[in-house]
Amino acid sequence: MANSPTMRRKRLGAELRRLRGEADVSAEQAAEVLDCSVSRIGHFENGRNAPRKPDLQVLLDFYGVSAEVRAVLEQLRKEGTQRGWWATYKLPPWLQTYVGMEADATSIRVFEIELVTALLQTKAYARRVQNKRSNADSTEADERFASARIRRQQVLDEPGGPSLSAILSESALLRAAHEPDVGAEQLRHLVTMSKKPNISIRVLPLAAGLHSSMSGSFHLLDFDPEVSTSVAYQEYAVGGHLIDDPDVVGTLGELHETLKSAALGEVKSRSLIERLARETG
Repeated sequence: MANSPTMRRKRLGAELRRLRGEADVSAEQAAEVLDCSVSRIGHFENGRNAPRKPDLQVLLDFYGVSAEVRAVLEQLRKEGTQRGWWATYKLPPWLQTYVGMEADATSIRVFEIELVTALLQTKAYARRVQNKRSNADSTEADERFASARIRRQQVLDEPGGPSLSAILSESALLRAAHEPDVGAEQLRHLVTMSKKPNISIRVLPLAAGLHSSMSGSFHLLDFDPEVSTSVAYQEYAVGGHLIDDPDVVGTLGELHETLKSAALGEVKSRSLIERLARETG
């Protein structure tokens, strides 16, 4: 069951889209009833925004929805307007959306080329990454960013929390090793995390040569079927975006399996990381 406001909005949106389809109402007709733009209807149905209570009631009247279903949808609407814990960290909107979905995932699959993935970062490493991005000395914003990274990681220790399958390019580890004041701790942390039952860490060695995702990293979030279909996420220098196209998500899922086959096994990966940690200090 989804608990985060993000996924509550997503569930509400999916229901509104289904109910509109069953009522044989077009998005243009729904927008006319609310005297709003078609894009606003789209934002309701994709979970980006939760409708106000009067707007929800108007739509449900138009779709001919029963009182019992109305009560469930109104509860979803109320819960979807609440603020998640991540709101206090002043994260950019694109990242807030991802973090909200991450909090309700049943499994997380990632491939990283240059960075240790966020859920496996130490605070010092996360702070250094943000310092490099902002191209400035440590700031309050950098500290807030690093703290949010650590807070996100709590999901891995929660009862019934998600599994994490992380494939890290060896280049990400080598870059960490070249920041010895934070890298040694980060590498040791990876070794510790790799021993947890719900976490799998595999290293894609440089010796593997060219691989099937040279152009970038990606994340995949899987959910209980009644909550949502799987989604993908890609981050870049100035932002990030979610992908819910099932064909694209499916292709990335296959790509993750291909990369896993090319990577070292978990035991050999841990041995490589341990060796780098010793050499780093």
